[in-house]
Amino acid sequence: MKVLLVLCALFAFSSALKCHVTGEDDAVTSTECTNEEATCSGPVFVEYTGIKDAAVKYSCGECTQEQIDAGSCKNCETAGDDCNAIDTDEDFMCDDYEFKDSAFTKKADKATCKRLKGTEAKCRKPGTKATEAAFFTSPCGPCGSDESLAKTCENGSATVVFSAVLGLLVLFNLL
Repeated sequence: MKVLLVLCALFAFSSALKCHVTGEDDAVTSTECTNEEATCSGPVFVEYTGIKDAAVKYSCGECTQEQIDAGSCKNCETAGDDCNAIDTDEDFMCDDYEFKDSAFTKKADKATCKRLKGTEAKCRKPGTKATEAAFFTSPCGPCGSDESLAKTCENGSATVVFSAVLGLLVLFNLL
């Protein structure tokens, strides 16, 4: 029994941490770190927007202080592996708007919105009291309670990208 405990302890101390690491080709893979490294780091994901700073790479080791101060990189330490992985869901599309001639108008192109796994696809649009460009900055995500109360934002509907593409493929196969 003692031998088994010693072997388990040796294995626990000898197994290296695994982190997601960005390679030279910008591909992200699960990589075994050296035994000295106990921290993974990676970019910060902003809900409905995506990666905050594309220059921040996934790695074994810590973020720089500059990256932490900018809020663009986060460190993690875990008993499991790949704690710096970001598990995203399908992108979705929302109508986008621009403020022109003292009013909001719908743009021809839709905005692509990013989300984490399990986050509901929600869109928003300018509300009836949105009378300045500053009142409405993004069509992605739900309206905040203050925005809804002030009527500067209204919740809209979302289109999931994959579902729309799948629908078109089914349509063309039926013809």
